[in-house]
Amino acid sequence: MRPYFRQSMAWLHTWGSVVIGWLLFFVFVTGTASCFMYDTTRWMEPERPLELTLSQAPQAMQAEWALDFLARHAPAAHKWEIKLPHTRNQPDNGGASRTRLVARAFPERSNWEFDPLTGQKLPPLEVRATEGGEAFRNLHHKLYYMDEVVGIYIVGVVAVLALASLVTGVIAHKKIFKDFFTFRPRKGQRSWLDVHNVTSVMALPFFVMILWTGLVYFNHHYFPVPAEIMESAVSDRPARQFDAAALPVPRPQAPLAPMIAQAEAILGQGQIGQIWVEHRAGEPSVVDISRPWGTELPRTKNTDTFIRFDALTGERLPATYAEGPGRTMLLALIALHEAWFASYPLRWLYFLSGLLGCFMIATGMVLWVLKRRERHAREGSAASFGLRLVARLNVGVLAGLPVGVAAYFWANRLLPVTMDGRAEWELHGLFATWGWLILYAVLRPEKRAWVEVLALAALAFGLIPLLNALTTDKHLGVTLAAGDWGLAGSDLTMLGLAAMFAAMAARLWRKWQQAGQPAASIRERAT
Repeated sequence: MRPYFRQSMAWLHTWGSVVIGWLLFFVFVTGTASCFMYDTTRWMEPERPLELTLSQAPQAMQAEWALDFLARHAPAAHKWEIKLPHTRNQPDNGGASRTRLVARAFPERSNWEFDPLTGQKLPPLEVRATEGGEAFRNLHHKLYYMDEVVGIYIVGVVAVLALASLVTGVIAHKKIFKDFFTFRPRKGQRSWLDVHNVTSVMALPFFVMILWTGLVYFNHHYFPVPAEIMESAVSDRPARQFDAAALPVPRPQAPLAPMIAQAEAILGQGQIGQIWVEHRAGEPSVVDISRPWGTELPRTKNTDTFIRFDALTGERLPATYAEGPGRTMLLALIALHEAWFASYPLRWLYFLSGLLGCFMIATGMVLWVLKRRERHAREGSAASFGLRLVARLNVGVLAGLPVGVAAYFWANRLLPVTMDGRAEWELHGLFATWGWLILYAVLRPEKRAWVEVLALAALAFGLIPLLNALTTDKHLGVTLAAGDWGLAGSDLTMLGLAAMFAAMAARLWRKWQQAGQPAASIRERAT
Protein backbone atom coordinates (compact mmCIF):
# COMPACT_ATOMS: atom_id res chain seq x y z
CA MET A 1 0.00 0.00 0.00
CA ARG A 2 1.00 3.64 -0.34
CA PRO A 3 1.37 6.37 2.34
CA TYR A 4 -1.40 8.60 0.90
CA PHE A 5 -5.08 7.76 0.54
CA ARG A 6 -5.40 8.43 -3.19
CA GLN A 7 -2.20 6.55 -3.91
CA SER A 8 -3.52 3.62 -1.88
CA MET A 9 -6.76 3.68 -3.84
CA ALA A 10 -4.82 3.76 -7.11
CA TRP A 11 -2.75 0.75 -5.99
CA LEU A 12 -5.89 -1.15 -4.98
CA HIS A 13 -7.64 -0.21 -8.22
CA THR A 14 -4.69 -1.39 -10.32
CA TRP A 15 -4.00 -4.71 -8.66
CA GLY A 16 -7.59 -5.54 -7.78
CA SER A 17 -8.52 -5.05 -11.43
CA VAL A 18 -5.57 -7.01 -12.79
CA VAL A 19 -6.30 -10.02 -10.58
CA ILE A 20 -9.86 -10.36 -11.91
CA GLY A 21 -9.47 -8.65 -15.30
CA TRP A 22 -9.59 -11.62 -17.65
CA LEU A 23 -12.35 -13.44 -15.78
CA LEU A 24 -14.37 -10.22 -15.44
CA PHE A 25 -14.00 -9.73 -19.21
CA PHE A 26 -15.42 -13.21 -19.77
CA VAL A 27 -18.35 -12.45 -17.45
CA PHE A 28 -19.09 -9.15 -19.21
CA VAL A 29 -18.83 -10.59 -22.73
CA THR A 30 -21.15 -13.52 -22.00
CA GLY A 31 -23.50 -11.37 -19.94
CA THR A 32 -23.74 -8.82 -22.74
CA ALA A 33 -24.44 -11.61 -25.24
CA SER A 34 -27.35 -12.77 -23.05
CA CYS A 35 -29.19 -9.44 -23.44
CA PHE A 36 -30.99 -10.89 -26.49
CA MET A 37 -31.23 -14.42 -25.14
CA TYR A 38 -34.61 -15.18 -26.70
CA ASP A 39 -33.67 -13.97 -30.19
CA THR A 40 -30.33 -15.80 -30.02
CA THR A 41 -32.14 -19.02 -29.13
CA ARG A 42 -34.54 -18.54 -32.04
CA TRP A 43 -31.60 -17.99 -34.41
CA MET A 44 -29.93 -21.16 -33.15
CA GLU A 45 -33.15 -23.14 -33.62
CA PRO A 46 -33.88 -22.42 -37.31
CA GLU A 47 -36.54 -25.14 -37.34
CA ARG A 48 -38.88 -22.72 -35.56
CA PRO A 49 -41.25 -20.70 -37.77
CA LEU A 50 -40.86 -17.00 -38.41
CA GLU A 51 -42.57 -14.76 -35.89
CA LEU A 52 -44.94 -12.87 -38.11
CA THR A 53 -48.03 -10.96 -37.11
CA LEU A 54 -49.83 -13.74 -35.27
CA SER A 55 -53.32 -14.74 -36.37
CA GLN A 56 -55.16 -15.85 -33.26
CA ALA A 57 -58.63 -16.12 -31.83
CA PRO A 58 -59.74 -13.73 -29.06
CA GLN A 59 -57.90 -14.39 -25.82
CA ALA A 60 -61.06 -15.34 -23.95
CA MET A 61 -61.85 -17.98 -26.57
CA GLN A 62 -58.31 -19.38 -26.37
CA ALA A 63 -58.56 -19.55 -22.59
CA GLU A 64 -61.89 -21.41 -22.79
CA TRP A 65 -60.35 -23.95 -25.18
CA ALA A 66 -57.49 -24.53 -22.75
CA LEU A 67 -59.91 -24.89 -19.81
CA ASP A 68 -61.97 -27.45 -21.69
CA PHE A 69 -58.85 -29.47 -22.41
CA LEU A 70 -57.55 -29.25 -18.83
CA ALA A 71 -60.94 -30.26 -17.40
CA ARG A 72 -60.83 -33.43 -19.52
CA HIS A 73 -57.15 -34.34 -19.17
CA ALA A 74 -56.10 -32.99 -15.75
CA PRO A 75 -59.20 -33.09 -13.50
CA ALA A 76 -57.15 -33.99 -10.40
CA ALA A 77 -54.57 -31.21 -10.78
CA HIS A 78 -54.14 -28.72 -7.94
CA LYS A 79 -53.48 -25.82 -10.27
CA TRP A 80 -54.05 -24.98 -13.93
CA GLU A 81 -51.98 -22.47 -15.82
CA ILE A 82 -52.71 -20.97 -19.23
CA LYS A 83 -50.02 -19.04 -21.10
CA LEU A 84 -51.41 -16.98 -23.94
CA PRO A 85 -49.24 -16.17 -27.01
CA HIS A 86 -47.44 -12.93 -26.26
CA THR A 87 -44.44 -11.04 -27.66
CA ARG A 88 -43.02 -10.62 -24.14
CA ASN A 89 -42.84 -14.35 -23.34
CA GLN A 90 -39.33 -15.53 -22.50
CA PRO A 91 -37.73 -18.81 -23.64
CA ASP A 92 -37.38 -20.34 -20.17
CA ASN A 93 -40.65 -19.02 -18.77
CA GLY A 94 -42.23 -22.39 -18.04
CA GLY A 95 -42.73 -23.42 -21.66
CA ALA A 96 -44.29 -20.09 -22.68
CA SER A 97 -44.39 -19.38 -26.41
CA ARG A 98 -44.87 -16.29 -28.55
CA THR A 99 -46.74 -18.22 -31.22
CA ARG A 100 -48.58 -20.99 -29.35
CA LEU A 101 -51.21 -21.31 -26.65
CA VAL A 102 -49.82 -23.32 -23.72
CA ALA A 103 -51.73 -25.16 -20.96
CA ARG A 104 -50.05 -26.62 -17.89
CA ALA A 105 -51.21 -28.69 -14.92
CA PHE A 106 -49.56 -28.88 -11.50
CA PRO A 107 -48.02 -30.48 -9.51
CA GLU A 108 -47.26 -32.90 -12.38
CA ARG A 109 -46.10 -29.97 -14.58
CA SER A 110 -47.77 -31.51 -17.62
CA ASN A 111 -47.53 -29.28 -20.67
CA TRP A 112 -49.66 -29.06 -23.84
CA GLU A 113 -49.50 -26.66 -26.82
CA PHE A 114 -52.31 -25.49 -29.11
CA ASP A 115 -52.83 -23.50 -32.27
CA PRO A 116 -54.04 -20.06 -31.05
CA LEU A 117 -56.29 -19.66 -34.12
CA THR A 118 -58.09 -23.00 -34.13
CA GLY A 119 -57.45 -24.47 -30.69
CA GLN A 120 -56.08 -27.66 -32.26
CA LYS A 121 -53.56 -29.52 -30.11
CA LEU A 122 -50.08 -29.33 -31.61
CA PRO A 123 -47.04 -31.57 -31.11
CA PRO A 124 -43.96 -29.95 -29.54
CA LEU A 125 -41.67 -28.37 -32.10
CA GLU A 126 -38.76 -30.60 -33.08
CA VAL A 127 -35.62 -28.44 -32.98
CA ARG A 128 -31.92 -29.20 -32.91
CA ALA A 129 -30.28 -29.71 -29.53
CA THR A 130 -28.70 -26.43 -28.43
CA GLU A 131 -28.46 -24.30 -25.33
CA GLY A 132 -29.01 -21.25 -27.52
CA GLY A 133 -28.82 -17.86 -25.87
CA GLU A 134 -29.32 -19.38 -22.44
CA ALA A 135 -25.75 -20.68 -22.63
CA PHE A 136 -24.40 -17.12 -22.34
CA ARG A 137 -26.56 -16.42 -19.31
CA ASN A 138 -25.32 -19.59 -17.61
CA LEU A 139 -21.70 -18.97 -18.55
CA HIS A 140 -21.68 -15.46 -17.13
CA HIS A 141 -22.85 -16.44 -13.66
CA LYS A 142 -21.66 -20.02 -13.08
CA LEU A 143 -18.83 -20.51 -15.62
CA TYR A 144 -18.29 -23.98 -17.11
CA TYR A 145 -16.41 -27.26 -16.59
CA MET A 146 -16.92 -27.02 -12.83
CA ASP A 147 -19.60 -27.45 -10.20
CA GLU A 148 -22.10 -24.66 -10.75
CA VAL A 149 -22.13 -23.62 -7.07
CA VAL A 150 -18.34 -23.22 -7.20
CA GLY A 151 -18.74 -21.11 -10.33
CA ILE A 152 -21.36 -18.94 -8.63
CA TYR A 153 -19.02 -18.29 -5.71
CA ILE A 154 -16.10 -17.46 -8.00
CA VAL A 155 -18.19 -14.99 -9.99
CA GLY A 156 -19.44 -13.51 -6.71
CA VAL A 157 -15.87 -12.80 -5.59
CA VAL A 158 -15.15 -11.26 -9.00
CA ALA A 159 -18.23 -9.02 -8.71
CA VAL A 160 -17.20 -7.79 -5.26
CA LEU A 161 -13.69 -6.96 -6.45
CA ALA A 162 -15.12 -5.29 -9.56
CA LEU A 163 -17.31 -3.03 -7.41
CA ALA A 164 -14.25 -2.19 -5.31
CA SER A 165 -12.34 -1.39 -8.52
CA LEU A 166 -15.09 0.99 -9.65
CA VAL A 167 -15.06 2.86 -6.35
CA THR A 168 -11.27 3.03 -6.10
CA GLY A 169 -11.05 4.05 -9.75
CA VAL A 170 -13.31 7.06 -9.21
CA ILE A 171 -11.28 8.05 -6.14
CA ALA A 172 -7.89 7.50 -7.77
CA HIS A 173 -8.70 9.48 -10.91
CA LYS A 174 -9.34 12.87 -9.37
CA LYS A 175 -10.07 14.37 -12.80
CA ILE A 176 -12.06 11.42 -14.10
CA PHE A 177 -15.18 13.42 -15.01
CA LYS A 178 -13.13 16.22 -16.57
CA ASP A 179 -11.12 13.67 -18.53
CA PHE A 180 -14.39 12.15 -19.72
CA PHE A 181 -14.64 15.04 -22.19
CA THR A 182 -11.02 14.71 -23.30
CA PHE A 183 -9.61 12.33 -25.88
CA ARG A 184 -6.07 12.68 -27.21
CA PRO A 185 -5.52 10.32 -30.16
CA ARG A 186 -2.13 8.96 -31.16
CA LYS A 187 -0.65 9.69 -27.73
CA GLY A 188 0.20 6.12 -26.77
CA GLN A 189 -0.49 5.42 -23.11
CA ARG A 190 -2.38 8.71 -22.74
CA SER A 191 -4.83 7.68 -25.48
CA TRP A 192 -5.47 4.30 -23.85
CA LEU A 193 -6.12 6.05 -20.53
CA ASP A 194 -8.56 8.43 -22.20
CA VAL A 195 -10.49 5.53 -23.77
CA HIS A 196 -10.50 3.75 -20.41
CA ASN A 197 -11.86 6.87 -18.67
CA VAL A 198 -14.54 7.52 -21.27
CA THR A 199 -15.86 3.95 -21.32
CA SER A 200 -15.75 3.81 -17.51
CA VAL A 201 -17.69 7.00 -16.85
CA MET A 202 -20.14 6.74 -19.74
CA ALA A 203 -21.93 3.73 -18.24
CA LEU A 204 -20.74 3.92 -14.63
CA PRO A 205 -24.27 3.76 -13.13
CA PHE A 206 -24.97 0.68 -15.26
CA PHE A 207 -21.80 -1.06 -14.08
CA VAL A 208 -22.66 -0.46 -10.43
CA MET A 209 -26.24 -1.62 -10.97
CA ILE A 210 -25.39 -4.78 -12.90
CA LEU A 211 -22.65 -5.88 -10.49
CA TRP A 212 -24.70 -5.17 -7.37
CA THR A 213 -27.86 -6.83 -8.67
CA GLY A 214 -25.79 -9.80 -9.79
CA LEU A 215 -24.72 -10.28 -6.17
CA VAL A 216 -28.30 -9.86 -4.99
CA TYR A 217 -29.47 -12.43 -7.54
CA PHE A 218 -27.62 -15.21 -5.68
CA ASN A 219 -28.12 -13.86 -2.18
CA HIS A 220 -29.22 -17.32 -1.03
CA HIS A 221 -25.66 -18.52 -1.80
CA TYR A 222 -23.70 -15.51 -0.57
CA PHE A 223 -25.92 -14.64 2.43
CA PRO A 224 -27.79 -17.85 3.26
CA VAL A 225 -28.98 -16.89 6.76
CA PRO A 226 -30.71 -13.58 5.81
CA ALA A 227 -32.14 -15.24 2.70
CA GLU A 228 -33.54 -18.10 4.79
CA ILE A 229 -35.09 -15.65 7.24
CA MET A 230 -36.72 -13.74 4.38
CA GLU A 231 -38.08 -16.92 2.82
CA SER A 232 -39.51 -18.15 6.12
CA ALA A 233 -41.18 -14.79 6.66
CA VAL A 234 -43.18 -15.19 3.45
CA SER A 235 -43.63 -18.96 3.46
CA ASP A 236 -47.29 -18.63 4.38
CA ARG A 237 -48.20 -16.76 1.19
CA PRO A 238 -50.90 -18.52 -0.85
CA ALA A 239 -49.80 -20.53 -3.87
CA ARG A 240 -46.12 -20.60 -2.91
CA GLN A 241 -46.16 -24.38 -2.95
CA PHE A 242 -48.53 -27.27 -3.48
CA ASP A 243 -49.47 -28.63 -0.04
CA ALA A 244 -52.37 -30.36 1.67
CA ALA A 245 -54.49 -27.21 1.44
CA ALA A 246 -54.61 -27.43 -2.37
CA LEU A 247 -57.69 -29.17 -3.78
CA PRO A 248 -58.47 -30.49 -7.29
CA VAL A 249 -59.38 -27.60 -9.56
CA PRO A 250 -62.98 -27.38 -10.83
CA ARG A 251 -63.59 -25.72 -14.18
CA PRO A 252 -64.59 -22.06 -13.63
CA GLN A 253 -68.33 -21.60 -14.19
CA ALA A 254 -68.11 -17.87 -14.83
CA PRO A 255 -67.08 -16.85 -18.39
CA LEU A 256 -63.54 -15.58 -18.76
CA ALA A 257 -64.25 -12.80 -21.25
CA PRO A 258 -65.53 -10.27 -18.65
CA MET A 259 -62.63 -11.13 -16.33
CA ILE A 260 -60.06 -10.55 -19.09
CA ALA A 261 -61.75 -7.27 -20.03
CA GLN A 262 -61.58 -6.05 -16.41
CA ALA A 263 -57.95 -7.14 -16.11
CA GLU A 264 -57.01 -5.35 -19.34
CA ALA A 265 -58.61 -2.17 -18.02
CA ILE A 266 -56.13 -2.30 -15.14
CA LEU A 267 -53.02 -3.86 -16.70
CA GLY A 268 -53.32 -2.31 -20.16
CA GLN A 269 -54.63 -3.32 -23.55
CA GLY A 270 -52.84 -6.39 -24.90
CA GLN A 271 -50.94 -6.95 -21.66
CA ILE A 272 -52.68 -10.17 -20.55
CA GLY A 273 -50.28 -13.10 -20.73
CA GLN A 274 -51.13 -15.65 -18.05
CA ILE A 275 -54.16 -17.13 -16.32
CA TRP A 276 -54.12 -19.37 -13.22
CA VAL A 277 -56.96 -21.37 -11.76
CA GLU A 278 -56.67 -22.96 -8.32
CA HIS A 279 -58.73 -24.02 -5.32
CA ARG A 280 -57.49 -24.07 -1.73
CA ALA A 281 -59.30 -25.55 1.25
CA GLY A 282 -61.62 -23.07 2.96
CA GLU A 283 -61.45 -20.59 0.05
CA PRO A 284 -63.42 -20.18 -3.17
CA SER A 285 -61.95 -21.38 -6.44
CA VAL A 286 -60.16 -18.40 -7.98
CA VAL A 287 -58.89 -17.17 -11.34
CA ASP A 288 -55.74 -15.01 -11.37
CA ILE A 289 -54.88 -12.96 -14.47
CA SER A 290 -51.56 -11.20 -15.04
CA ARG A 291 -49.03 -9.98 -17.57
CA PRO A 292 -46.44 -12.49 -18.85
CA TRP A 293 -44.36 -13.52 -15.89
CA GLY A 294 -41.22 -11.49 -15.33
CA THR A 295 -42.27 -8.42 -17.32
CA GLU A 296 -43.15 -6.37 -14.23
CA LEU A 297 -40.81 -4.13 -12.28
CA PRO A 298 -40.69 -5.19 -9.52
CA ARG A 299 -41.50 -8.80 -10.32
CA THR A 300 -43.96 -9.39 -7.52
CA LYS A 301 -47.53 -10.41 -6.82
CA ASN A 302 -49.64 -7.44 -5.79
CA THR A 303 -52.91 -5.74 -6.65
CA ASP A 304 -51.29 -3.91 -9.56
CA THR A 305 -49.91 -7.01 -11.28
CA PHE A 306 -52.24 -9.92 -10.40
CA ILE A 307 -56.02 -9.50 -10.74
CA ARG A 308 -58.08 -12.12 -8.87
CA PHE A 309 -61.66 -13.24 -9.59
CA ASP A 310 -64.12 -15.70 -8.09
CA ALA A 311 -64.22 -18.67 -10.49
CA LEU A 312 -67.88 -19.35 -9.66
CA THR A 313 -69.38 -15.85 -9.99
CA GLY A 314 -66.73 -13.89 -11.92
CA GLU A 315 -66.70 -11.23 -9.18
CA ARG A 316 -63.39 -9.50 -8.59
CA LEU A 317 -61.85 -10.48 -5.26
CA PRO A 318 -59.49 -8.47 -3.06
CA ALA A 319 -55.87 -9.54 -3.19
CA THR A 320 -54.92 -11.88 -0.36
CA TYR A 321 -51.21 -11.67 -1.01
CA ALA A 322 -48.71 -8.88 -0.65
CA GLU A 323 -44.94 -8.87 -0.63
CA GLY A 324 -43.14 -7.06 2.16
CA PRO A 325 -40.89 -4.09 1.32
CA GLY A 326 -37.72 -6.16 1.69
CA ARG A 327 -38.79 -8.86 -0.72
CA THR A 328 -40.23 -6.28 -3.11
CA MET A 329 -36.85 -4.58 -3.23
CA LEU A 330 -35.14 -7.95 -3.74
CA LEU A 331 -37.42 -8.83 -6.67
CA ALA A 332 -36.95 -5.36 -8.17
CA LEU A 333 -33.16 -5.75 -8.12
CA ILE A 334 -33.39 -9.20 -9.68
CA ALA A 335 -35.69 -7.84 -12.39
CA LEU A 336 -33.21 -5.04 -13.10
CA HIS A 337 -30.44 -7.58 -13.63
CA GLU A 338 -32.41 -9.89 -15.94
CA ALA A 339 -34.19 -7.03 -17.75
CA TRP A 340 -37.13 -9.21 -18.76
CA PHE A 341 -39.31 -6.14 -18.31
CA ALA A 342 -37.28 -4.20 -20.87
CA SER A 343 -38.53 -3.31 -24.33
CA TYR A 344 -36.15 -3.63 -27.29
CA PRO A 345 -34.80 -0.04 -27.07
CA LEU A 346 -33.93 -0.58 -23.41
CA ARG A 347 -32.40 -3.97 -24.19
CA TRP A 348 -30.17 -2.29 -26.77
CA LEU A 349 -29.12 0.18 -24.07
CA TYR A 350 -28.21 -2.76 -21.83
CA PHE A 351 -26.27 -4.33 -24.71
CA LEU A 352 -24.34 -1.17 -25.58
CA SER A 353 -23.57 -0.53 -21.91
CA GLY A 354 -22.27 -4.09 -21.66
CA LEU A 355 -20.01 -3.47 -24.67
CA LEU A 356 -18.67 -0.35 -22.95
CA GLY A 357 -17.90 -2.52 -19.93
CA CYS A 358 -15.96 -4.92 -22.15
CA PHE A 359 -13.96 -2.01 -23.58
CA MET A 360 -13.35 -0.62 -20.08
CA ILE A 361 -11.88 -3.93 -18.90
CA ALA A 362 -9.86 -4.54 -22.07
CA THR A 363 -8.34 -1.05 -22.13
CA GLY A 364 -7.52 -1.34 -18.44
CA MET A 365 -5.62 -4.59 -19.01
CA VAL A 366 -3.73 -3.12 -21.98
CA LEU A 367 -2.96 0.04 -20.02
CA TRP A 368 -1.45 -2.04 -17.20
CA VAL A 369 1.05 -3.50 -19.67
CA LEU A 370 1.84 -0.15 -21.34
CA LYS A 371 2.57 1.56 -18.02
CA ARG A 372 5.08 -1.07 -17.00
CA ARG A 373 6.72 -1.10 -20.41
CA GLU A 374 7.15 2.66 -20.24
CA ARG A 375 8.71 2.36 -16.81
CA HIS A 376 11.16 -0.29 -18.05
CA ALA A 377 12.01 1.98 -21.02
CA ARG A 378 12.76 4.91 -18.70
CA GLU A 379 14.96 2.70 -16.56
CA GLY A 380 16.69 1.26 -19.61
CA SER A 381 15.85 -2.32 -18.59
CA ALA A 382 14.24 -5.10 -20.59
CA ALA A 383 10.66 -6.13 -19.88
CA SER A 384 10.39 -9.16 -17.64
CA PHE A 385 9.17 -12.53 -18.84
CA GLY A 386 6.00 -12.15 -16.75
CA LEU A 387 5.15 -8.82 -18.38
CA ARG A 388 5.73 -10.24 -21.88
CA LEU A 389 3.53 -13.23 -21.03
CA VAL A 390 0.71 -11.02 -19.73
CA ALA A 391 0.91 -8.90 -22.88
CA ARG A 392 0.48 -11.95 -25.10
CA LEU A 393 -2.22 -13.45 -22.90
CA ASN A 394 -4.07 -10.15 -23.26
CA VAL A 395 -4.21 -10.82 -27.00
CA GLY A 396 -5.50 -14.37 -26.59
CA VAL A 397 -8.04 -13.55 -23.89
CA LEU A 398 -9.33 -10.15 -25.02
CA ALA A 399 -9.30 -10.70 -28.80
CA GLY A 400 -9.61 -14.49 -28.76
CA LEU A 401 -12.80 -14.73 -26.70
CA PRO A 402 -14.94 -12.98 -29.34
CA VAL A 403 -13.64 -15.49 -31.91
CA GLY A 404 -14.68 -18.28 -29.54
CA VAL A 405 -18.16 -16.77 -29.31
CA ALA A 406 -18.35 -16.68 -33.10
CA ALA A 407 -17.21 -20.34 -33.17
CA TYR A 408 -20.22 -21.19 -30.95
CA PHE A 409 -22.55 -19.92 -33.71
CA TRP A 410 -20.53 -21.68 -36.41
CA ALA A 411 -20.79 -24.97 -34.50
CA ASN A 412 -24.55 -24.52 -34.27
CA ARG A 413 -24.80 -24.53 -38.05
CA LEU A 414 -22.07 -27.06 -38.90
CA LEU A 415 -22.46 -29.86 -36.34
CA PRO A 416 -24.78 -32.70 -37.47
CA VAL A 417 -28.31 -32.16 -36.18
CA THR A 418 -28.55 -35.77 -34.95
CA MET A 419 -25.18 -35.72 -33.19
CA ASP A 420 -25.11 -37.08 -29.63
CA GLY A 421 -24.22 -34.43 -27.07
CA ARG A 422 -24.63 -31.77 -29.71
CA ALA A 423 -25.43 -28.90 -27.32
CA GLU A 424 -22.34 -29.61 -25.23
CA TRP A 425 -20.12 -29.78 -28.33
CA GLU A 426 -21.26 -26.33 -29.39
CA LEU A 427 -19.83 -25.00 -26.13
CA HIS A 428 -16.75 -27.21 -26.45
CA GLY A 429 -16.18 -25.47 -29.79
CA LEU A 430 -16.25 -22.07 -28.07
CA PHE A 431 -13.67 -23.00 -25.45
CA ALA A 432 -11.47 -25.03 -27.83
CA THR A 433 -11.27 -22.11 -30.26
CA TRP A 434 -10.52 -19.68 -27.46
CA GLY A 435 -7.86 -21.97 -26.00
CA TRP A 436 -6.08 -22.42 -29.35
CA LEU A 437 -6.04 -18.66 -29.91
CA ILE A 438 -4.53 -18.07 -26.47
CA LEU A 439 -1.76 -20.50 -27.40
CA TYR A 440 -1.40 -18.86 -30.81
CA ALA A 441 -1.06 -15.42 -29.23
CA VAL A 442 1.63 -16.66 -26.85
CA LEU A 443 3.69 -18.06 -29.72
CA ARG A 444 3.30 -15.18 -32.22
CA PRO A 445 4.91 -11.72 -32.12
CA GLU A 446 2.58 -9.57 -30.05
CA LYS A 447 1.70 -6.89 -32.61
CA ARG A 448 1.08 -9.41 -35.36
CA ALA A 449 -1.06 -11.47 -33.00
CA TRP A 450 -3.28 -8.46 -32.18
CA VAL A 451 -3.93 -7.67 -35.84
CA GLU A 452 -4.35 -11.29 -36.90
CA VAL A 453 -6.73 -12.33 -34.11
CA LEU A 454 -8.85 -9.18 -34.46
CA ALA A 455 -8.98 -9.75 -38.24
CA LEU A 456 -10.01 -13.35 -37.59
CA ALA A 457 -12.80 -12.10 -35.29
CA ALA A 458 -14.02 -9.79 -38.06
CA LEU A 459 -13.96 -12.64 -40.58
CA ALA A 460 -15.65 -15.11 -38.20
CA PHE A 461 -18.56 -12.78 -37.39
CA GLY A 462 -18.84 -11.37 -40.92
CA LEU A 463 -19.29 -14.81 -42.49
CA ILE A 464 -21.98 -15.99 -40.06
CA PRO A 465 -24.88 -14.46 -42.08
CA LEU A 466 -23.48 -16.17 -45.21
CA LEU A 467 -23.19 -19.47 -43.35
CA ASN A 468 -26.76 -19.02 -42.14
CA ALA A 469 -27.95 -18.46 -45.71
CA LEU A 470 -26.15 -21.59 -46.93
CA THR A 471 -27.47 -23.89 -44.20
CA THR A 472 -31.02 -22.66 -43.40
CA ASP A 473 -33.99 -20.92 -44.97
CA LYS A 474 -34.06 -18.19 -42.27
CA HIS A 475 -31.49 -15.87 -43.83
CA LEU A 476 -31.61 -12.09 -44.24
CA GLY A 477 -33.31 -12.30 -47.61
CA VAL A 478 -36.26 -13.99 -45.92
CA THR A 479 -36.31 -12.42 -42.46
CA LEU A 480 -36.00 -8.82 -43.67
CA ALA A 481 -38.73 -9.29 -46.27
CA ALA A 482 -41.00 -10.90 -43.66
CA GLY A 483 -40.30 -8.19 -41.08
CA ASP A 484 -38.99 -10.66 -38.49
CA TRP A 485 -36.58 -8.25 -36.84
CA GLY A 486 -35.65 -10.67 -34.07
CA LEU A 487 -33.95 -13.06 -36.50
CA ALA A 488 -32.82 -10.35 -38.92
CA GLY A 489 -31.35 -8.39 -36.04
CA SER A 490 -29.19 -11.36 -35.05
CA ASP A 491 -27.56 -11.49 -38.51
CA LEU A 492 -27.22 -7.72 -38.68
CA THR A 493 -25.59 -7.65 -35.24
CA MET A 494 -23.03 -10.18 -36.48
CA LEU A 495 -22.21 -7.85 -39.37
CA GLY A 496 -21.94 -4.90 -36.99
CA LEU A 497 -19.52 -6.78 -34.73
CA ALA A 498 -17.51 -7.81 -37.79
CA ALA A 499 -17.20 -4.18 -38.86
CA MET A 500 -16.09 -3.16 -35.36
CA PHE A 501 -13.34 -5.80 -35.18
CA ALA A 502 -12.24 -5.03 -38.75
CA ALA A 503 -11.91 -1.34 -37.87
CA MET A 504 -9.84 -2.19 -34.78
CA ALA A 505 -7.54 -4.52 -36.74
CA ALA A 506 -7.07 -1.96 -39.54
CA ARG A 507 -6.36 0.83 -37.07
CA LEU A 508 -3.66 -1.15 -35.27
CA TRP A 509 -2.13 -2.35 -38.54
CA ARG A 510 -1.83 1.21 -39.92
CA LYS A 511 -0.43 2.49 -36.64
CA TRP A 512 2.27 -0.16 -36.41
CA GLN A 513 3.08 0.08 -40.14
CA GLN A 514 3.81 3.77 -39.73
CA ALA A 515 5.76 3.15 -36.52
CA GLY A 516 8.02 0.74 -38.43
CA GLN A 517 8.86 3.22 -41.21
CA PRO A 518 11.74 5.74 -41.12
CA ALA A 519 10.81 9.18 -39.85
CA ALA A 520 11.56 10.81 -43.24
CA SER A 521 9.15 8.46 -44.98
CA ILE A 522 6.42 9.34 -42.53
CA ARG A 523 7.02 13.07 -43.05
CA GLU A 524 6.81 12.62 -46.82
CA ARG A 525 3.48 10.78 -46.50
CA ALA A 526 2.15 13.47 -44.19
CA THR A 527 3.18 16.18 -46.67
